[in-house]
Amino acid sequence: MFNAGDLATALWRARTEGGVIRRAAADGLASVEMAYGVQREITSLAGLSRLGWKVGVTSMAAQRLLGIETPATGPLFADHCFDSPAEVAVFSGQEASVESEFAFRFARDLPPRGAVYGRAEVLAAVGAVLPAIEVVGCRLEGGFDDLGAVRLIADMTANTAWVKGPERRDWRGIDLIGHRVGLRRDGETVAEGVGANALGDPLNVLEWTANHLSALGDGIKAGEVVSTGTCTGVTPIAPGETLIADFGTLGCVEVRIIAA
Repeated sequence: MFNAGDLATALWRARTEGGVIRRAAADGLASVEMAYGVQREITSLAGLSRLGWKVGVTSMAAQRLLGIETPATGPLFADHCFDSPAEVAVFSGQEASVESEFAFRFARDLPPRGAVYGRAEVLAAVGAVLPAIEVVGCRLEGGFDDLGAVRLIADMTANTAWVKGPERRDWRGIDLIGHRVGLRRDGETVAEGVGANALGDPLNVLEWTANHLSALGDGIKAGEVVSTGTCTGVTPIAPGETLIADFGTLGCVEVRIIAA
């Protein structure tokens, strides 16, 4: 019989100690709702404070690949979040990769409620925009190939670590849709993109996330961040490499990858 607590324990152990678990351990996940239940089990088990939320699967291509019609969220634990420049340790065999993301820090609470949050209300709660790099990985055997939405979500939507750059509070006049981002690995440009790659507009991601988290009973608290998904694709990484995400006028984010 499927036990969410057992799966949560195995996934958390793999995240903190290395290795991968058998996909069969997640065979009892019958719905996205069950997968978010596993996230809650991991959060309780970890006992770590939450800095905010990551959002993944924010491109149509990724949604088609995973067989899901919406993005997916996962908590960002404060102990796994760092200021740029940072060093992040990754385990071998977990398909470690990086993503360049627009993130937003909230200045006001958006608590769970029955009414839908409108775009204007969500944006009015935002205090600052900041560039970020998310380090992702997969703790299930076989990696991301044919992983499926429920396994991805149960595995904390693939989050490993998160690195933030400088905050900018006067962001409202910036064209985030067309804002260009370049990702360099050891000085060489390996990926480029624009804000539109995240659900057409990073602000679309914010609006969706506010209502999604409200429906889950979580909400967003003042001071928390929401990282809105990659705008430069998913770039595999290895220990010894240094990645810099260049957000132009919004600044740069730097992470050096080391072996765990």
